[in-house]
Order: sequence, then C-alpha cells, then structure tokens
Amino acid sequence: MSLSKKRIQDQIEIVGEFKIIQIRYSDQIIEDGKVISSSYHRESITPDNEAKAIEHDVKAIADIYWTDEIKAAYTASLEK
Repeated sequence: MSLSKKRIQDQIEIVGEFKIIQIRYSDQIIEDGKVISSSYHRESITPDNEAKAIEHDVKAIADIYWTDEIKAAYTASLEK
C-alpha cells in the first residue's frame, strides 16, 4: 500500500469587472494510484499583484486580461 499527496491546479477562471483570476487547486490523497480523498482550495489574484500571478504560474493569462485600463480602473476602485 502506497500513499501520496499531490496538489493539482485544476481550474482557472477570469471573473468580474476587473478580471480577477481565480485558481482552484485540488489536494488529493492517492493510494495505489487511485484518488481516495480530495479537497479544494481557491486563490484569487487581483490586477495589482503581478508577483502572485507569477507565483501561481498564471502570468501569461494576466498579461492578456490585465490591460492598463483594467489596472487603472482597479486601482481607482480601491481609492473610493
């Protein structure tokens, strides 16, 4: 019997006016090659956090959706 645990980035979504990137991770417990348990965890990345986009390997997606206009609108919304 062999047990292992792995985390898989299984879903990426672009949501809302400011193109927030949501990433869903699946944490899986695997026994003898079969998933016996899983749970989910989400991360949200906002247009003002390119470092987090790089960390979660979604920088290419951010470059497509986070235009200068989106970044400026998001920053302006924080000042309200």
